[in-house]
Amino acid sequence: MPFSDLPTASRAAPPARERRVRAARPKGQQTKAVIVEAALGLATQLGLEGLSIGALAEVTHMSKSGVFAHFGSREELQISVIGEYFTRFEQEVFESALREPRGLPRLSAMFTNWMRLVAQGSQAGCIFISGAVEFDDRPGPVRDALANSVRTWLSAVYRAVVQAKEAGHLLPDADEQQIAFEIHGLILALHYEARFLNHPGAIARAHTGFANILTRYGSKLPVDPDPPSDFPR
Repeated sequence: MPFSDLPTASRAAPPARERRVRAARPKGQQTKAVIVEAALGLATQLGLEGLSIGALAEVTHMSKSGVFAHFGSREELQISVIGEYFTRFEQEVFESALREPRGLPRLSAMFTNWMRLVAQGSQAGCIFISGAVEFDDRPGPVRDALANSVRTWLSAVYRAVVQAKEAGHLLPDADEQQIAFEIHGLILALHYEARFLNHPGAIARAHTGFANILTRYGSKLPVDPDPPSDFPR
């Protein structure tokens, strides 16, 4: 599952490994990577539909023709941004969770990482969520790329739930699809409460919701004496 020199405080600097890989690319690929980086920063603030060649040219200090030369269309640019966002999402949420043992430890880590990414604001917004609003009723390649990315991630969540059941951490008759659905629902509610309404305590409530899922479906519950408070904004 394959999952920034942008002038905004909401973008974290690329990790050292990413910078080394970028430095090893041919110049044309490096330039394209810089454009995608800037486009990703704009998309997390303005949405995928907010992307424009003119805005990218201004942010990257390039000509419009120079920006456009790296992408055959605005649609191709949007799909590239979705791919880059998916890669970073996978690294931040999924890969670090793989260090945890299979079962509830790994599933809990995935949920905590997901909460942090959605609510903390290391990125200005979640393209998976904002993009669903923009493209829910607009068929085409951009919607397909976005939907496929979300399906891939939700499949990973489902697999983690299945593994938790196989490990004996969930009841034998627990409905894996229902659990994955409820976990996804908590993230969507958290995004709305924490980012749109700015409600205090949203992180703690999401964590409580996750604990309630485990109470209903779990057979061997892990001890969590120190549930996280809201992440700093």
